[in-house]
Amino acid sequence: MASILLYGSDALDILQRHWTGQELRVADQPLFGRFRLETIGQNEAIVVHISSRNEIEIHSHGGEMVVSAIESTLIQDGACSVSWQEFFCPDKTQRELALRLLPFAPTEHIAQILLDQYNGALDRECTEIEKLENETVKRQRFDRLKENANVGKHLVYPFRVVLAGASNAGKSSLFNAILGFQRSIVNVIAGTTRDVVSYQTALEGFPVTFYDTAGFRETQHELEQQGIERSRQSIANADLLVWVIDLTVPENEQPDICATKNVLHCFNKIDLIDTANSSHWEKQSVSEKRTIVSATTGQGIETLLEHIIRRLIPNPPKPLEAVPLRSTTDYP
Repeated sequence: MASILLYGSDALDILQRHWTGQELRVADQPLFGRFRLETIGQNEAIVVHISSRNEIEIHSHGGEMVVSAIESTLIQDGACSVSWQEFFCPDKTQRELALRLLPFAPTEHIAQILLDQYNGALDRECTEIEKLENETVKRQRFDRLKENANVGKHLVYPFRVVLAGASNAGKSSLFNAILGFQRSIVNVIAGTTRDVVSYQTALEGFPVTFYDTAGFRETQHELEQQGIERSRQSIANADLLVWVIDLTVPENEQPDICATKNVLHCFNKIDLIDTANSSHWEKQSVSEKRTIVSATTGQGIETLLEHIIRRLIPNPPKPLEAVPLRSTTDYP
């Protein structure tokens, strides 16, 4: 379930343009109706709670594509999309931002980073940089701040890691193996996953949301086609794409990869390869920095997770180090 807060003097008027259902009015009880989505040609069942004409909660059970369509429609009518971080922390100082975000820290490690920022880590670093006379060292320190700024975006907003690839490549099994329990339905029949399934966890203390997506293949099934389209949308918004490849399928039968940037190739089902070929693939994984796993036996999962977090955060912040926090549109 997803929730959108529509806030501002025109909130009720904007919602009214796309609403069919119970009369829209300020009420203690939720109101039921449908939101017209011309962009995808359907009406989405939603629940709204109107606490005032300026503040309306919109609740939808739709997937990412539906929620995105609702948001896009509201933006077309004049609304502006901001994150909850920006909504609650507009134009705050680093200390104020750190204090505001601290209650939402998902791990102890994140809480410590925020406490370091509250205690003036960025101010101290900026002061030290200003005193430097060596321009090369000064540039290095600025570059490090920029690097840590990307981490600052994801202290309470998780990194997005999308598992994608061909149908029946073992994405759902890998998703479950990473999480340690069965979150996705697994079946030998290709095309089982029809929607994007997600789960938030932490790697080395940093929040990460993994997404299991519908497999790519040629299909005439409408629901499966919708699932594949949602997979493409998830990939477009990913911080890292883990492209899962079935080692038992010939290379010329593999689908083309759907992205060219920030992709980690993961070769699955090493347990189904004979001993000679298995040794060949394992040697290649070392020489070419490929990741070889078995979602069934768990082989290579720890190495895969190490590769994922290093792709997301190549050089994690050290204790007391400055991690710039941002309160504007830098939060997705």
